[in-house]
Amino acid sequence: MTVYALDSSNGLAARIGRAIGDRVVLLEGKEFPDGESYVRVPQRPEGPAILVASLHPPQDKNFVKLLLALEAISALKPEGLFVVVPYLAYARQDKRFLEGEPISVKVILRSIEAAGATGLVVVDVHKPSALSEHLSIPHRNAMPSREVAEYFKGRLRSPLVLAPDAGALERAKIVAEHLSADYDYLVKERDRVTGEVRAQPKSMDVQGRDVLIVDDIISTGGTVALAASTVLRQGASRVFAACTHAVMVKGALDLMMSSGVEEVVATDTVPSPVSRITVAPAIVEALKSLFDEVL
Repeated sequence: MTVYALDSSNGLAARIGRAIGDRVVLLEGKEFPDGESYVRVPQRPEGPAILVASLHPPQDKNFVKLLLALEAISALKPEGLFVVVPYLAYARQDKRFLEGEPISVKVILRSIEAAGATGLVVVDVHKPSALSEHLSIPHRNAMPSREVAEYFKGRLRSPLVLAPDAGALERAKIVAEHLSADYDYLVKERDRVTGEVRAQPKSMDVQGRDVLIVDDIISTGGTVALAASTVLRQGASRVFAACTHAVMVKGALDLMMSSGVEEVVATDTVPSPVSRITVAPAIVEALKSLFDEVL
């Protein structure tokens, strides 16, 4: 088995290769004067191939490289071509909110399949059901809940794991189970007169507790900042924040820290100053499950 790495792998290809015990091959690449990308596979695959490529910013450029690499590896006829996309860009547009809009996650997933993938592993995708809706190849959604919990184990006093909304409650529940902690989600209300957004935990009392806010993606940091300031006003002792994908715009970390968050931590699906948790174990587990199904 051969693990191929594009430059967006962020070290995950090497970690996956070490865990599986096979060779890692760095793909060659360059940019033409007009800005177009060039990718070359320098070694033929031995047995099945695994391509690791995250779609963090610059998303469009990394997506084109992924498709080019897929076509090139597929042409070498490996015994299966498994793609690992730690951060799947464009996944948040999973339905047509307005007439005339594209379903961007559908475009991304079907393009990956059409380019030659025979199996796909993503990490904590925004809407897991989108995978089965738009793919005909076997797939897995790896969840780093255990890794996030391990990072905080023993550091939190009377912990409460908090989801920013009801849709993220399952993620909070899984992290809480690993920590033997309570969990809850925020209920948001908008003042009809002032337009101010208020939030509070649905049912749990935060008085004197350490609160861990967990989410899949942090972009602007606004949701975490609102949650942190809310629970601190209600008597929480300390607030921490964890996410899988730290796609943080400029100023996001300052916003969260200034709202009272003691520490923000993320996984290595996206390179960032707070990426301290590796998702490699979760990916390897998902890959082995995929191999059992396909090979």
